[in-house]
Amino acid sequence: MSFNIRLSLSDDFDGENSWIFRREAVIEMINEVNPDVFGIQEGLLGQVNYMAEHLPGYSFYGVARNDGPNTGESNAVFYKKSRFELLESTTFWLSETPDEVSVGWDAAFHRIVTMVRLLDKNSGQELYFYNTHFDHVGKIAREESGKLIVERMKSLIPDDAAVVLTGDFNAMYDDPILDPIEEYLTPARKAATVTDTLNTFNSWGKIAPEEGGKVIDHIYFRNLSPLLFQTLTGSYAGVEYISDHYPVIAVFSP
Repeated sequence: MSFNIRLSLSDDFDGENSWIFRREAVIEMINEVNPDVFGIQEGLLGQVNYMAEHLPGYSFYGVARNDGPNTGESNAVFYKKSRFELLESTTFWLSETPDEVSVGWDAAFHRIVTMVRLLDKNSGQELYFYNTHFDHVGKIAREESGKLIVERMKSLIPDDAAVVLTGDFNAMYDDPILDPIEEYLTPARKAATVTDTLNTFNSWGKIAPEEGGKVIDHIYFRNLSPLLFQTLTGSYAGVEYISDHYPVIAVFSP
């Protein structure tokens, strides 16, 4: 699952859509969907800690993009403790200097990729799970970010390894900017037996799921078989919009 949870801003800014009014519904959605692994975007430290506290069946790894430890948004990855063992975790910046805290190309903000390498205790297989959030302003940054991610994957991952990449890419699923990613990974939305092309950005209900033009949250994979891709447009715990993005899920078999 990939889910842009919408960062926690002041109540004056987001009003009834503030995190404090949505957070219980977010937990209910996750418990209902019951994903084995999921990546979030825009998670501030307090939000990530709240989720960790209220999802005791999960462990997580994530760092903040502005300074590495605590300041700014994170792309935390949560995984079920009962099923997975964490073998490796890392974060790099989407920039010309990816191993340093940095802003890349024409991006407006720091942008990062968070990776965990997990051992499936049931099957003994390893999973490389990447989670990211591309810049919303910099077109060059979005294109170069895809190239950098694939370059890093190729240098690290065995050719036959299972890989998943999730995120808010701020680009439509058919945008040529994403071509470098699709040369190495496959979009679950296009390949799954059961799928949809609903909008993933809803702008707090101002954009209908069927309206088109805002399908910007994606799940990519390699060396897995996609069975289902779904955009979750429902309400939870009486909250119609648990974020200004809808969560997206993919179900895979080995």
